[in-house]
Parts: sequence; C-alpha cells; structure tokens
Amino acid sequence: SDEGIVYNKFFNPMPIKVIALTLTAIECCIDEWMQGVKEDIKFTAIAYASVYNNHLNSLQRFDERTAPYKLFERICDNLHDVAW
Repeated sequence: SDEGIVYNKFFNPMPIKVIALTLTAIECCIDEWMQGVKEDIKFTAIAYASVYNNHLNSLQRFDERTAPYKLFERICDNLHDVAW
C-alpha cells in the first residue's frame, strides 16, 4: 500500500525533481551537523527552496550537456532499479 509501490509508474524512471528533492534533504541533514553537534533544522520550503532550485538547475544542465550519451537517463533508470 506504499505510494512508491502503488504509483510505481510515476517513479520509473526516477524523476529529476525527486532526485533534486533527495539531494536537498541530504543537504539539510549535513547542515544539521555543520557545527559538529547535531542541531535540529526544519526542512521547509522557505528555508530550502533555493537549495532545491540550485540542485534542480544543476541536474538539468547535467542532463542537457550529457544528452548525446543519455547519461542522466541511465542514472535515473539505475536509481529506480536499485531503489526497488
């Protein structure tokens, strides 16, 4: 009954926005340890929208610049296959 299983077709291949969101969440986790001690930081759109947009733009540029090799497409397929 998990959404990822029920709506598998929406995650195959792994969407670029999901990858950008995952990278943003990872960055938030890293930020929590920035001072060497864990500090709770809220993962909100206000705090992390620009981080998300930077990741999304970088991924889109990577996709455009590697398009002849279909590299990003292969990465998205691989992420989907490994995640399931």
